[in-house]
Amino acid sequence: MNKLAIIVIALLFIQITASSQSCLPDGITFTTQAEIDNFQIKYPGCTEIEGDVVIGGINITNLNGLSVLTSIGGFLGILQNDSLTSLTGLEGVTSIGRYLAISSNLSLTSLTGLDNLASIAKGIWIGDNAALTSLTGLDNVTSIGEGLQISHNYVLPNLTGLDNMTSIGGWLWVSYNDALTGLTELDNVTSIEGELYIAYNAALTSLTGLNNVTSIGGDFDIVSNGILTSLTGLDNVTSIGGELLIDGNNTLTSLTGLDNIEAGSISDLYIYNNIYLSTCEVQSVCDYLANPNGNISIHDNATECNSQEEVGEACAFWVPNINFESELSVYPNPAKKEIFISVKNGSIINEVNIYNQIGQKVLHKKPITHSIDVSMLRQGMYIIELILGEMKIREKLIIR
Repeated sequence: MNKLAIIVIALLFIQITASSQSCLPDGITFTTQAEIDNFQIKYPGCTEIEGDVVIGGINITNLNGLSVLTSIGGFLGILQNDSLTSLTGLEGVTSIGRYLAISSNLSLTSLTGLDNLASIAKGIWIGDNAALTSLTGLDNVTSIGEGLQISHNYVLPNLTGLDNMTSIGGWLWVSYNDALTGLTELDNVTSIEGELYIAYNAALTSLTGLNNVTSIGGDFDIVSNGILTSLTGLDNVTSIGGELLIDGNNTLTSLTGLDNIEAGSISDLYIYNNIYLSTCEVQSVCDYLANPNGNISIHDNATECNSQEEVGEACAFWVPNINFESELSVYPNPAKKEIFISVKNGSIINEVNIYNQIGQKVLHKKPITHSIDVSMLRQGMYIIELILGEMKIREKLIIR
């Protein structure tokens, strides 16, 4: 290789190195438009900021001076900018090493400018942006390591921009968004590792969009969504890792949608201040009342869901939509002293439970024979539950 070629290669290497340079390990704060405009002059070759970046000032109108940035190793905070209308200028940023916070920007209408951002290691907080009407700009973010909070964005009508999100490693908070009508843009999310908190969204009518979520790792709170009439959309959630709270949803009439949550995954159960809520006897709630793991508080709902006793009574008369006779039969029914169980298709019954009208377990048999002594039960209506492997079958049982 001749000397000229070596010199050319060396110069190219120096140019590439200079054009992609880590810098500012202690971060930087921008409070004026002049600081934004002069960034490339003051920090030539600085493209990968190692520390935090905070942008906040009443006269900042654009971020064009930051167009050379490709990554931020720490926190990116876009906070309290009165005149900033878009995030154009940040198109080169592909990763953020900690959190993205966009808050209290009076004129910001969209997140356009973050279109190439694909990786946020920790979480996203978007709040108190009075003019924000779209989350477009976050389209390439598919997962976050911790939480996502969308709160106090009063004219935000939907979550467009989050359409490609598949997993949330921590909490999901959607609250105080007065114009938000639905969550359909979250339909690719399959798991939420922390708390799910949906609260004080005055226009929210549906939870459709959470259809593919199967587990919630923390508390599950649905609070004060004034015109939410249904919990349909939560049908595939099978486990939660904390309390179940349904509070202050003034048009909600039924808990249908929560049917498939495993009762054993619920720590505490709170259902109150839902003035039209009358149908609470879904399987998850009935199973929890029969075998609670913690505190129970049920009050100030409509009749039949106004107390623990009312819900327990409704549960006693509630039977899942299963063809009981196609699986087995219990006779005589009504019974007095003894019942017999006839199993079809060679099925094996693992255990039998009998519940009274307030959901209390009054008899448990394991293992069982094909006859059970029920002479100790008082006259009245009961529910007999037979567990066959992973299947539970329930039937009304009358004792005379």
